[in-house]
Amino acid sequence: MQPTTTSILIVGAADTGRAPIAVALLRRIAQAHSYQWHIASAGVVGHDDDPLQPAARDALAVLGIDCEEHIARSLTAELVENADLLIAIDSGIARVVRGRYPQARVVTLGELAGRARDIPDPAGMQVGAWLHYSREMEQLLHEGFARIVAMLSGKTAPAPPEPAAAPPLTPPAPAQPPAERQAICTRATRLIDAIQAMPDVIDWPAARGRIQSTLAELVSLVTEPNDLTTLYVEAINLWLTRQTSMPATNQLERLRAAIERVQQPVGQAEVAEVMRWGIEK
Repeated sequence: MQPTTTSILIVGAADTGRAPIAVALLRRIAQAHSYQWHIASAGVVGHDDDPLQPAARDALAVLGIDCEEHIARSLTAELVENADLLIAIDSGIARVVRGRYPQARVVTLGELAGRARDIPDPAGMQVGAWLHYSREMEQLLHEGFARIVAMLSGKTAPAPPEPAAAPPLTPPAPAQPPAERQAICTRATRLIDAIQAMPDVIDWPAARGRIQSTLAELVSLVTEPNDLTTLYVEAINLWLTRQTSMPATNQLERLRAAIERVQQPVGQAEVAEVMRWGIEK
């Protein structure tokens, strides 16, 4: 286990979007590997005291991470000096940091994973774009985690492979007939029908898990860039996770209607509706 004084600073542009998201994701990965690092963020363009962008916050909420308390700050010489490792969100940020602080030890997210990949800044985009890029950042951090450990331990980190064009996060799935999507939704709604018909004999945690795993099958059927089914399903599953006891009849009816709706591609309005269910128990 690394000592608690080990410090990683993730540097973004305004420190209100990609950088704090990467901090939250890396903290979760590090904790899963029992590393107690101090991980924080800063920005190079000076948006001090600004909160996390709302769409970025919502994307993290879908991923099960609360980042409400984040406050942006500017990169300073003191922060650079106290950091054992600086991770730049993209190569442009890395050039700025290296120009200001030539002595800094800087690596980009893409370099950590051995890829010529910069995560675009989704500022102004809808939450679906933020979720997509958050997942890609998480993948780069997973791929680069061993290199982070090596750099912090003082060992020579393995040289990244020759940069190559980054493949898509997930290859496009072949076109699927609507019948497959409808069949998955039908299985999920039948589960809900069974719960409503026999609430006293249903094991709710087991039934909830079956609904979640069934809906997860929809994700592989997404082929259209404007289809936000992945985000929609994750929002439903996040709500389901919060239901520790059998939902009320009206909640089950609402859930059933939401599942029927996803037989076809869904957009931002449908996602927003599910996310408004909030923290309802």
